[in-house]
Amino acid sequence: MGQKIVGCKWVFKKKEGAPDTDSVRYKARLVAKDYSQTEGVDFNEVFSPVIKHTSIRVLFAMVAHFNLELEQLDVKTAFLHGELDEQIFMHQPEGFIVEGKEDHVCRLKKSLYGLKQSPRQWYLRFDTFMFEHGYSRNKYDSCVYHKKLNDGFFVYLLLYVDDMLIAAKDMSEINELKSQLKHEFEMKNLGATKKILGMEIHRNRREGSLFLSQEKYIKKVLERFGMLDAKPVKTLLAAHFRLSADLSPQTEEEEQYMSCVPYASVVGSIMYAMVCTRPNISHTVSVVSRYMDKPGKVH
Repeated sequence: MGQKIVGCKWVFKKKEGAPDTDSVRYKARLVAKDYSQTEGVDFNEVFSPVIKHTSIRVLFAMVAHFNLELEQLDVKTAFLHGELDEQIFMHQPEGFIVEGKEDHVCRLKKSLYGLKQSPRQWYLRFDTFMFEHGYSRNKYDSCVYHKKLNDGFFVYLLLYVDDMLIAAKDMSEINELKSQLKHEFEMKNLGATKKILGMEIHRNRREGSLFLSQEKYIKKVLERFGMLDAKPVKTLLAAHFRLSADLSPQTEEEEQYMSCVPYASVVGSIMYAMVCTRPNISHTVSVVSRYMDKPGKVH
């Protein structure tokens, strides 16, 4: 009695498969409406770390240099594995309302997608699992786990929410860790890593090289903002471009025009490419980012 009830809804999504496959999946997911949660009642701590892109690049460099095996796993419905500390009640989901008990609600025993604390509860559950199996957490990145083997080599696991990268010298060590994970969680084995966080991975083990590409992502960005047919240039920010705050809209007409330009979205999209695979555009992105508040036509 007197408990606040959290709402829920169904979310439908089409998810593309890995490169060179046609495994497109259609997913239906029950999601809680977190806006109806109250801090201090329905949740307390919500922070959950994610892997740094620097750590991913370091692992890729080690994989190429030491010729390590690199495999990828995906946790199915990861957030459903988290244990809730709070007492949360939720409305019955659409399509699953019990006849004759329409006024009843569901008490959540485990976390659900959409709850504010779900990412944190999943991370805490996974972190406990890794410690129980002899792995240590990197002190510079909380989503990097490692375990030293008898032969002096290491097994590395990198976690990005529900995506995992596992690297080791011997495939048997990776298979052992996979087996342990599958025993605890429902996993999908994606095999040799081909794509992670929108980055396509091209590896030539004979040459000892590993390349990252975001070609598809960048084409999607160009298409989204109507620039597929834009003229390419070699110089990112030519010397004659002198950007300043003085170029911001000065009249009401200019402000109205710029209100229809998705400047922040463009910069944010390019910034993600910069962080992942294109550090060469860092300076240019830094310059155009200064005018996010009030960009003008020249910006």
